[in-house]
Amino acid sequence: MTRNRKNIWPTLILSAILLGVGGVTGFLLRPVILPVTVLSEVVDLNETKALEDDHGHGNSSVVEILATTLENMSLKTGKFEVRDYYRNIRIPAKIVERIPQSRRRVTAPIGGRVTNVLIAEGQAVRPGDKLFEFRITDDSLAESQTALLNVIAQIDVNQLKLDRLVPLVESGVVPNKRMLDVEFEISSLGQQRDALKQELSLRGMDNEKIQDLVKNKQLMQTIEIFAPSMNGEVHPNAAHVESDASIRQVSRTNVAEFVLEKPGSITDPDEQYYTVESISAFEGTNQIKGASLCELTHHGEMLIEGQAYESDIEKITKANEQGWRFTAQFGEGKGAQIRENLKLFKIENHVDNQSQTYPIFVEIKNEIVGRTTDEKNRTYVNWRFKPGQRAHLEFPIEVWEKQVVAPLAALVREGPETFVFQKISHTHEGPDGTVHEFQKVPVKVLHTDKYNAVLAKNVRLDVYEEYALDQAYKLNLALKQAAGGGGGHAGHDHAH
Repeated sequence: MTRNRKNIWPTLILSAILLGVGGVTGFLLRPVILPVTVLSEVVDLNETKALEDDHGHGNSSVVEILATTLENMSLKTGKFEVRDYYRNIRIPAKIVERIPQSRRRVTAPIGGRVTNVLIAEGQAVRPGDKLFEFRITDDSLAESQTALLNVIAQIDVNQLKLDRLVPLVESGVVPNKRMLDVEFEISSLGQQRDALKQELSLRGMDNEKIQDLVKNKQLMQTIEIFAPSMNGEVHPNAAHVESDASIRQVSRTNVAEFVLEKPGSITDPDEQYYTVESISAFEGTNQIKGASLCELTHHGEMLIEGQAYESDIEKITKANEQGWRFTAQFGEGKGAQIRENLKLFKIENHVDNQSQTYPIFVEIKNEIVGRTTDEKNRTYVNWRFKPGQRAHLEFPIEVWEKQVVAPLAALVREGPETFVFQKISHTHEGPDGTVHEFQKVPVKVLHTDKYNAVLAKNVRLDVYEEYALDQAYKLNLALKQAAGGGGGHAGHDHAH
């Protein structure tokens, strides 16, 4: 009997070990043995029961707020968004000019003395506005004009000779050779005239003034210089426009009211402004041909230069290939200016030596926010975005589809817990008026940015219900105060 008892102990020990191993294996293989849908139902039932318990009597997660208090709080309520959420990267940036597109240098088309400067630094001028008045002092230009007038006079004289010879030749009184000689002389003088016209054009005279010289037989003595067009096109009232500035005689009418349009540029006449950055010609000074008179800038289209790190370049390239756009923020807080849907212009091919960052450029349209005038009726324009202005750029690197997105102000964090306040659909009348109820709902935060939070979907977070979209911390203070007996009502006895 004793011997049989000794033999049974190894069997019992082995059975206990096998049972222990089986139990542990069963627990570890629980997700495989028990279907996921069953587990989800169990979790959902538990959460539903917890939700029902929260609505039971003596509940400490519901805060009651009077309607008048809500009005004083300016509390916003509404549904949380369910949308695609773009996870962004934020980089520092600044406004820069589009060089050379935004710069225009006005130069002297011919040599002369500045008799009148009609602009001031910082002034806003439109295409066609008069900038300077000149008195011509270029001797070579005067000599070319004189030579042209002499040739034209000789052509007129020979034309008179020809007119007299024609009937004499036809009657046989004068041989045909004399008429041919005169015709040859007129042809030769015509070639000299055309050559002199080209010479005057090269010296800075436009076709309109040359035609006036031929017609009126008077030397040009004074010119006006006007602001160029935005795109170098010929102005409708000008026969010829130089690439850097247009020139017309004093008798010409000022054409400031005309504005050229270019596809993709600002076409509103009120937006067509240059800013006079600098003036290098002053009254009484002599200027040679090609001398710089002033420099103009056009701030209607600007660039935002962002400073990206090497690790960001690949992400920016991918975002651009996906057609995702940039967002720019100017300033901080409630007064910040936000511009969305901005297009990548280029990624620079060199690295900034000081910051070791990669410059990227994003296009942005500028806006005029104000105008002033001085005692001489000169206009000064205040652009919203100015060169050197600080900003931040955000660009998406990942998209999460159909996520619950809530404003950060709708969340309250207390230690490890994060929750929002759901607005209960019904109201009731209290001693002091209509009472609204807000239910505390715990949530799981997947991601946050500067403005929003992405929340995990669960049975308690009903996206079809309304929630407090801001000032959730005030609701939480009211809930705590009510729970601590400081006023308000944290629990109630009526059914929902």
